[in-house]
Amino acid sequence: MNIQQYISSGIVESYVLGLASTEEQLEFEQLCATNAELKQAKEAFEISLEKYAIDNAVTPDESLKQKIWNDIKLDINAAPVITMKQAENKIQPLRPVRSLSFAKLLAAASVILLVGSTLLNFYFYNRYKASADQLNELIASNQQMAVNNQAMQTKLQQYEIDLSLIKDTNMAIVAMKGSPAAPQSLTTVYWNKQTKDVYLLINALPQPAAGKQYQLWAIVDGKPVDAGLLDADATVSFAKMKNIPKAQAFAITLENTGGSKTPTMPIYVVGKT
Repeated sequence: MNIQQYISSGIVESYVLGLASTEEQLEFEQLCATNAELKQAKEAFEISLEKYAIDNAVTPDESLKQKIWNDIKLDINAAPVITMKQAENKIQPLRPVRSLSFAKLLAAASVILLVGSTLLNFYFYNRYKASADQLNELIASNQQMAVNNQAMQTKLQQYEIDLSLIKDTNMAIVAMKGSPAAPQSLTTVYWNKQTKDVYLLINALPQPAAGKQYQLWAIVDGKPVDAGLLDADATVSFAKMKNIPKAQAFAITLENTGGSKTPTMPIYVVGKT
């Protein structure tokens, strides 16, 4: 469990305010006993509540005090006269009474209402923020899935194109095997005898060094003719090369990036048509 996400979910405020369910309280207390960061977050929120109550205490208006005293004097003047005998009969044992002024009660009630309202707003804001974060994560996930799906659709379309090339009855397939310089290499030329289009499939070729690039050659009447350069991603699918009207063989050499007018030895793969 990510303790930061747990704290950000609003559980600390719910627990301290008594809004958490029994299960949430039990889980919070168990985690708080073993996690110093969670315990610190709980204590910090309790301290912030106390500080908020002190900083926002409301001092009652001075006129309120005078009004209370006037009401007390009015009650005394209006009270009926009691004789000594009546007073003796009404004497009761005194009990200690904790006095609390009306002004203090009013101030305390105001602070409690204000703090409660603020804490509830804070609690629901945290809930809203957590829900908004989850929604944003879901939207991002869906967008990523859409991108991945589009990439898969593109690959599938390319595979269908490649398959149609292989199945074309006009295609001449030229297997190009590795030379002594690269015995493990293998490539395949698909040459359309009708359109003269050439496609190259890399079965196995060493990764070219920096500044190097593979170049395909068509052997026409004993002379090499440039048939095109291989791009870096040519191993992913069929690479379309230059149109070759006729050829007795095909070969591949490793040239400097940008290609060469004549092939540089050694030849990596070669195959007759």
